[in-house]
Amino acid sequence: MKKALLVLLATAGCNSGGGSASEKSAEIDFETKVATSIFFDAALLKPGDRVRYLVKRQGEDTQRYDWTAVAAEGTAIWIENNVPNQDTRVIWKVKLDRSGKVLEEWVGEPGGVPARRYSSAGKAEAPRQVRDSSTATADSKEEPDRIVVSGRPYDCTRVTTKLTYPTDKRTSVMINWFSKEVPFAATKTLGGLVKRQFGRLSMELLSFDGTGKAELLIPPPQK
Repeated sequence: MKKALLVLLATAGCNSGGGSASEKSAEIDFETKVATSIFFDAALLKPGDRVRYLVKRQGEDTQRYDWTAVAAEGTAIWIENNVPNQDTRVIWKVKLDRSGKVLEEWVGEPGGVPARRYSSAGKAEAPRQVRDSSTATADSKEEPDRIVVSGRPYDCTRVTTKLTYPTDKRTSVMINWFSKEVPFAATKTLGGLVKRQFGRLSMELLSFDGTGKAELLIPPPQK
């Protein structure tokens, strides 16, 4: 699990956008990407699995993020990530093999016509590194805990991870609470994410179920 969380932090240190940005903006972008990303084992997902979270930055409004396993296709599974985008919402739809490898990626508004952003048959542009996490060291501690989120109690494993950057000795601390009751499990023994605290952001489980449906339909291949 320590390796998985380090990968999450390292991935969030990448930014696909170009141009210069202030250190403060880069830090906010880094925190937001970490706080709104979840790590899950695609081999444990079942079609219909859905989790919904509320994410809040100190002093700002709460925003909703959803993940839904919408369909199995052979040995692969389709995942929809419904996220806020200015005055509307956007869905990132990804086809994964059961090892978690991305096979296809599409994006569009709910009910709209999606655009394909990536296919494993093509090439993807490497993201620009904002913070180098590749040489960072991670220390994790796991402890049993019982918390109440959205009015419901959960028996959890609390995982506290501290990431230290050797170049400037800065640190990032992330606390995750996992429960076996929740889908989109990080591992079979931990279960899915119930709560996360990272920097100035918090992420809490609003609801979960097994009845999720697709909101973004992929157009049939042209003949």
